[in-house]
Amino acid sequence: MLRTFSSIPVSRMCKSPNERARLYFLLAWFHAIIQERLRYAPLGWSKKYEFGESDLRSACDTVDTWLDDTAKGRQNISPDKIPWSALKTLMAQSIYGGRIDNEFDQRLLNTFLERLFTTLSFDSEFKLASKVDGHKVIQMPDGIRREEFVQWVELLPDTQTPSWLGLPNNAEKVLLTTQGIDMISKMLKMQMLEDEDDLAYAETEKKTRTDSTSDGRPSWMRTLHTTASNWLHLIPQTLNHLKRTVDNIKDPLFRFFEREVKMGAKLLQDVRQDLADVVQVCEGKKKQTNYLRMLINELVKGILPHSWSHYTVPAGMTVIQWVSDFSERIKQLQNISQAAASGGAKELKNIHVCLGGLFVPEAYITATRQYVAQANSWSLEELCLEVNVTTTQNAVLDACSFGVTGLKLQGATCNNNKLSLSNAISTVLPITQLRWIKQTNADKKSNVVTLPVYLNFTRADLIFTVDFEIATKEDPRSFYERGVAVLCTE
Repeated sequence: MLRTFSSIPVSRMCKSPNERARLYFLLAWFHAIIQERLRYAPLGWSKKYEFGESDLRSACDTVDTWLDDTAKGRQNISPDKIPWSALKTLMAQSIYGGRIDNEFDQRLLNTFLERLFTTLSFDSEFKLASKVDGHKVIQMPDGIRREEFVQWVELLPDTQTPSWLGLPNNAEKVLLTTQGIDMISKMLKMQMLEDEDDLAYAETEKKTRTDSTSDGRPSWMRTLHTTASNWLHLIPQTLNHLKRTVDNIKDPLFRFFEREVKMGAKLLQDVRQDLADVVQVCEGKKKQTNYLRMLINELVKGILPHSWSHYTVPAGMTVIQWVSDFSERIKQLQNISQAAASGGAKELKNIHVCLGGLFVPEAYITATRQYVAQANSWSLEELCLEVNVTTTQNAVLDACSFGVTGLKLQGATCNNNKLSLSNAISTVLPITQLRWIKQTNADKKSNVVTLPVYLNFTRADLIFTVDFEIATKEDPRSFYERGVAVLCTE
């Protein structure tokens, strides 16, 4: 904020009307909040937007233009005469909002603008931030001159907790986790440089390496041989395709799972073949090709091979993590394939699906919507999604409901199907029932907040949105400020 005030000339801030200085203070506070929240991405914002000094200058010019036009040279104007709506709209849609491409980041921006740029900001007890460190309130300084605002800022503590920004105080843990994952990803790219030399000059070094075994293999090759062999035991061997008939091909759910199983079977075949070839190369039974040389180079570094990247995973995921994740995905598809083989296509609807374990989870949501629309002869546009969280494993699903597992709620807890803010980083939603209902029959509930459902912790991929009823005492805006969201996987 001090940097903002130092960049604005004194003559500009003190220019009439007298309310201008207070508006500049609100703008400085707002700009500081959105800048500081970038440190906590993807919790503060879903990504690191390039908010900067150019946005601040544009916002100052906007304030000056509209305030001068309204004041028409007068020394003072009534706060309710200030064009709040115009200022908020321009900042939300053009100046700051022009950089935003995420629906929920836009809601967050709108929330801050609606809360700060209001007639109430001229009250002496106006709250800039509530529930700071659990109980404190940061009130607007009672002044109209630049010097008073600068003095107030200088008296602020040197360090502030994330709650000053509307975030939970454990946001620092989320930040450190993200930084740790990024650091590991970079270290993986740097490690095993000696092994790369081994890979290129293995034949030359066979004679001189003291740590080689009697068969002359370098250490990296022995390690890779053991690892690849273990992975072949870990990854399922086969995945049976779903049998298509004239009747079941009309079922949207069957078509979706057929594509998932087909994709999984093809990738499973490729991965197992690659690992088998790597084992044979390490045993000296197969010559290296350019493809195998590149594959081995990536596996030695712990990097996920490009040829295996057929579905979205978090950036920086190691190949060890990927193999474990891929195995679980194939096991889920095996269960789905067995259920379809024993009970027919109609059995697919009753399966509780781990949404994050699907290759294309957003397609599953679309398929469930098409299933309900087709079964009831409704149009897709008439349907809206209703969510019910339960702990009962054997909960009965009606004709329009589908069971989903593995979802995690970040920043809140769900009790009796109502959300409350929480200091926990995340809580597991045991069984989530997704139910498509006709909008004309949907009861318009009050106190509802719309939350994003992201694929993973990076919050880069928005799958769909859900409406949750919130506890009576909660403020809907707080859920957006604290970055509450549902994650399909961690």
